[in-house]
Amino acid sequence: MRTFLALAATGLMLGGCAEPETSTMAGPGGNTIHTSRCTTSPEGCYTEAAKKCGSTYQVVDSYSKAGGTLADVTPGPVTWYYMTYQCGKSDGRLPSFAFRGPQYTPPKTTQCTQHGKTTSCYHY
Repeated sequence: MRTFLALAATGLMLGGCAEPETSTMAGPGGNTIHTSRCTTSPEGCYTEAAKKCGSTYQVVDSYSKAGGTLADVTPGPVTWYYMTYQCGKSDGRLPSFAFRGPQYTPPKTTQCTQHGKTTSCYHY
């Protein structure tokens, strides 16, 4: 149990301060399109875009989804933010980070008490 708690705490620390990840691809007009993936807040995506582009950039798309502390493979308690952008003059459009994908449903907790031969369980 201690090992599990230590791993979970480490995962939370890493997830909270993880560096944004950026992927790059060629756009249909030959321009370069970047996508930044950030956790904790969208601020990391803004910072990464400004750093990658030197200053101004145009937002092409943005969204958020539920994921785990270390990855966004399955829905979890952490929100991951995605922002697709291209370097150059901005059109003034701000990212909305609309939520996409399945919601995270925390596991139900069951508490049982026993009085004599009777057991009562509460689910919450």
